[in-house]
Amino acid sequence: MIRGRMIFSLVCCSAVCWAGWPTYHGDASLKGVGEAKLGDGLELAWRYNAGGEVYATPVSDGERIYFTAKKGRVVALGLDGKKLWEKAFSRKSDAGQEMPLRFEAPLVCAEGMVFAGTARGAMIALDAKTGEEKWRYETDGVITGSPNFMDDSVVVLDQSEGALHRLDIKTGTLLWKTEGVERCDGAPGIGKGHIVFGSCLAALHVFSIEGKHLKDIEVGGDGQIAGGVAVDGNLAYAGLRDGTLVCTDLKAGELVWSSAESKEQTFSTPVVTEKRVVYSSDDGFVYAVDKKEGKTVWKFDTGGLPYSPVVAGERVVVSADGVLYLLKSSDGKKVWSKEVSDDITSPAIIAGMVVVGADDGTVSCWRASAP
Repeated sequence: MIRGRMIFSLVCCSAVCWAGWPTYHGDASLKGVGEAKLGDGLELAWRYNAGGEVYATPVSDGERIYFTAKKGRVVALGLDGKKLWEKAFSRKSDAGQEMPLRFEAPLVCAEGMVFAGTARGAMIALDAKTGEEKWRYETDGVITGSPNFMDDSVVVLDQSEGALHRLDIKTGTLLWKTEGVERCDGAPGIGKGHIVFGSCLAALHVFSIEGKHLKDIEVGGDGQIAGGVAVDGNLAYAGLRDGTLVCTDLKAGELVWSSAESKEQTFSTPVVTEKRVVYSSDDGFVYAVDKKEGKTVWKFDTGGLPYSPVVAGERVVVSADGVLYLLKSSDGKKVWSKEVSDDITSPAIIAGMVVVGADDGTVSCWRASAP
């Protein structure tokens, strides 16, 4: 899930207190807003070679950086880019051969643990300091969307069935499981007592934190939802297959507004700031719309396939076709770009810097250029 297509944990790093980036799109709400002053350019702070493709956005608890790499590996780095631990996971094939597990979903970290969902439906919990496996839970399904977390539990969505599983964060004990709704490829957003995710039914599904099904909000048309849902108070934002971005009221169960600028699928996870919503679409553009009415404020043509953007201070950070961009959040003007690899993940904002994984097997960290 390189497209990045999850509450903050505050820890001290030197003399600065940084917020973690515990999911592929920031905190549990998936709003995609981080802490950093990036200025008008970035420079390489360090690059780590993992020896295999990195397809999912790295995450961080503010002390360490975690990511998955090819051949079933979970890796932890220090904020200086030095490896702290690495664990490899495998399974036996029907022929009795050892096969590496596939991690298609991004990792999640919370409460001193790192959680990895496999393509064969297992949730694996690791100790964040050592990588020691603490527990394993089988969903009997497929995990492609990022897990999320709340209170003392972790929530995972089974893609094939569209059922939520809530697990005790320390033991992996199942606390509750919902009835399936339909195939769900994306990630659930959590906020203000709601768990929200989209499905192939062209609807957003709203559950309480106790697992009660509250409502389904139909978005209509060719509106399948395969990306993550960003939750801001009683509002939820999601992109649709027909290119539309929608804002929905979770209490009223109604559509508030829709932005239909793009005619290509919009499966990125939107960024939700105080005044604007920023999202990308397969038409190559990054869009910023007014948060109240959904009217387009600006758009930027990447000329490629942009992944889920994030916002740090006055800058929008987005990747497309292996190029990392900095845009002004005020007007969408490009202030800097750099080709990193043929394909890179959506960015993470970690310790005031930008971190991306790449198809060349590297994880690179970019800091603000000296003035």
